Amino acid sequence: MPLFNMLSAFIRSLFALWALFLCIADIISAVMAVIRKNRRFTLLAVFLFIPVYFMWQVIFDFSLFGKTEKAVKVTDILCGLSLTIWLVAFIVLTLATVLLLKANIQYEKNIITPNAIKLFLDKVPCGICCWCDNGKVIFSNICMDSLCNAITKEQLMNGIDFCNKVADGIFTVNDKIWHFSCRDFIMDNESLHEMTASDISAEYAKTQALEKDKEELSQLKQKLDEYYLNLDDTVRRQEILQAKVRIHDEMNKLLLSATNVNGKDTDKLNDILSLCEKNAFLLCREADETENANILSSINELADTLKIKLIWQNEMPPKLTQAQRDLFFSAAKEAVINAVKHANAKTLSISFAETEENIICSFTNNGTRKSTEFTGGLKNLSVLAGEQGVSVSVNADKNFTLSLYYPKNQPFG
Repeated sequence: MPLFNMLSAFIRSLFALWALFLCIADIISAVMAVIRKNRRFTLLAVFLFIPVYFMWQVIFDFSLFGKTEKAVKVTDILCGLSLTIWLVAFIVLTLATVLLLKANIQYEKNIITPNAIKLFLDKVPCGICCWCDNGKVIFSNICMDSLCNAITKEQLMNGIDFCNKVADGIFTVNDKIWHFSCRDFIMDNESLHEMTASDISAEYAKTQALEKDKEELSQLKQKLDEYYLNLDDTVRRQEILQAKVRIHDEMNKLLLSATNVNGKDTDKLNDILSLCEKNAFLLCREADETENANILSSINELADTLKIKLIWQNEMPPKLTQAQRDLFFSAAKEAVINAVKHANAKTLSISFAETEENIICSFTNNGTRKSTEFTGGLKNLSVLAGEQGVSVSVNADKNFTLSLYYPKNQPFG
């Protein structure tokens, strides 16, 4: 093999260019290692750079001075070596440089470095910022920088100032809803502060939809409450209508009976006319009742109209709910009407008693009725009572008594 100094200027120039590329590669490796704070790779890059640069300098000196007295002795010695030695040295240095550059690149991909963390946090969809006690920003990703610029119209330079403006708040930026939150932590015996900004647009929209649904449900509940409040009045009106129908039917029967009675039988005619008069009073009373706000007063007025005396043995227990009171008023009216209509009673006694299990309301008349069958108004009353868990009973041993048993352990209303 020829000596290196016997090569043409062109071949020596190629070796010089080769050495220059190796120098650049070693510099790149050293810079990458310094950025990643990898001392081992930094020392290896410097170790490879020194011989490569020295060989490039030797070729450069030989190209300037050649074999003259001005040439450095080291240049003459190295250039007098065989081409094989030069090739082996360049190949070894090239392989080492390539392996070091590859190791630097792999280190970026496989090892968590500050730069890798920065690249990752710049890609996350939330804003992150950290600062010291004096407000100096240690780290902030691209998202937080853009949010700071959009909200304050300034760059993120002081973490304390930015935190005071947005901490634990909600802001709208670029048609998105952002929630800012802060926390303090200690790392390496140093107190640090962190603020995150989360995109809650989807959650905010769902919350708004839930609030809207809640409002609609509240309105629906209000309507249902009003419906249930008016339900008793509706049932009462239906009962009144049914009572009117029954009274009309009875009056028709009385009129038919009057036509078949002998004109000389004045007593029977008087009885029929008396019943017709009572039924007429009942119709007028039921018509007026729908407009009477004071139900208790209406019962007394009904009794006065039908010429039956009400005797209140004691006051209504305050424990009764409004629904239970309404049931009592319905039963009182039915008792007054039945006492006059079916028993020709003159008095109706209303009393309340209390046991361990029930509150008992009793209606006792001094009439002649002995039947205990649940028909007509009593049947309707028992149906209404059953919906509230109230039982209804009648007793006709001495006087006709209608009783309501309100359970204490099952309030309704």
